[in-house]
Amino acid sequence: MIDLRPRKASGVNNWFTNVYRAVWTTCVGMSVTIKYMFSKSVTVQYPDERSPVPDRYRGIHVLEQEKCIYCFMCARACPIDCIEMEAGRDEDKQLDWVKFTVDYNKCMFCELCIYPCPEDCIHMSKEFALVTEDRTELDLDLLSWKGKTPESEKTAPADEAVAETPEA
Repeated sequence: MIDLRPRKASGVNNWFTNVYRAVWTTCVGMSVTIKYMFSKSVTVQYPDERSPVPDRYRGIHVLEQEKCIYCFMCARACPIDCIEMEAGRDEDKQLDWVKFTVDYNKCMFCELCIYPCPEDCIHMSKEFALVTEDRTELDLDLLSWKGKTPESEKTAPADEAVAETPEA
């Protein structure tokens, strides 16, 4: 190991020491560069390709409207009150939804709204792209937003076709 403490040498000896240290540190730095130059690239061209998302990733909320019983448990569990719900009941005692919004300006993706739901109707999707130029668009209405990525939209008709086929 090289001693990098300054020495009180003068003249030619100090010059050779400085040149040796400069060449040595350059070689150490270049060895790291050369090691990564021949390894596989990890760059992902984002709009065209997506990197794999972990299974337990907390993305944008998805509401299964038909399962929800309007119990307000998710809204009560939210520590920052970013969930707003409004619905009524019609003559048949069916839910008539007015709004179910999540304000992503406030949401910290803590997933505390998921666990208290007795019907397991609100989930976190793997979708993460909430890119917008206007902050008012981040108050997302889950009744109109389906939370589908282009990949899931391609598989949805196939899933419906499998469900419609009669069993042999």
